[in-house]
Amino acid sequence: MAARILIIEDNQANRDLMVYLLTAFGHQALAAADGEQGLALARAELPDLILCDLQLPGLDGYGVLRALRADPATRAIPVLVASALPPGEQREALHSAGFNGNLSKSDEPESLLATLQAYLPPALRVALPGAAPPPAPPPNDGGDAAPRGAPGRPRARLLLLDTAPLNCGLLATILGHFDYTLTVVNDAATAAAASGPFDLLLCDYDPLDAPPGGFLAPLLRAHAALPLIVLRPDAGQGITPLLAHHPAPVRLLAHPLDPPALIEAVEACLAAAGGAVSKA
Repeated sequence: MAARILIIEDNQANRDLMVYLLTAFGHQALAAADGEQGLALARAELPDLILCDLQLPGLDGYGVLRALRADPATRAIPVLVASALPPGEQREALHSAGFNGNLSKSDEPESLLATLQAYLPPALRVALPGAAPPPAPPPNDGGDAAPRGAPGRPRARLLLLDTAPLNCGLLATILGHFDYTLTVVNDAATAAAASGPFDLLLCDYDPLDAPPGGFLAPLLRAHAALPLIVLRPDAGQGITPLLAHHPAPVRLLAHPLDPPALIEAVEACLAAAGGAVSKA
């Protein structure tokens, strides 16, 4: 039996990561983007545990906690803080406020889950790494790409460019469960200089980072032979003309990231490029 866990987090990347991880390990994840929505979900669903950010638009984490503790129906639900600071730096203050504990957003995903599960009754805990890896989203049944762990096929090598470390955690977690080998970089210059060999280039691009020509053009020149997947906040406006001249297969994905759609795009690009992967 798994737990029902509510994530109250306004940062979409953080929220997506936690929802994916909890679901992958068998828990039921509920998600809210602000304090008011989170409080309403808590009252309607009565989750087994709540993980709440402190800095929320409108009603902040402290306000959410006060409202939960004032309601007899939600008073006993454990509430943890999701913080960018190490747990020890604010444990006493958070405990005095009434929170049951806090988790650091900088923790590795598996470590974070292990800490979170310590606040659940034993009957609601699930197996974590060291026992068995979590199930990954199912790959698309179509296409020519072999399923995960297919005998005789070397693992594909992916170059991942992402300027947001938390997004890297989400993408690396998803792709790692499918046995892809990842090289992760956080700026375009490093990605352009990466020597590989690689089988696919995956870029999480936000137009606020830089103009598309300055950000993507050098990268595409350096890795012109690689199939390419670009993730961005919209459906690709502004970069489509730039990608039109890329000689290898290209896929565009929009946020919020859907793990099965990501795996489908990766396998489709690899298959369209001939299904071959680099040998060591």
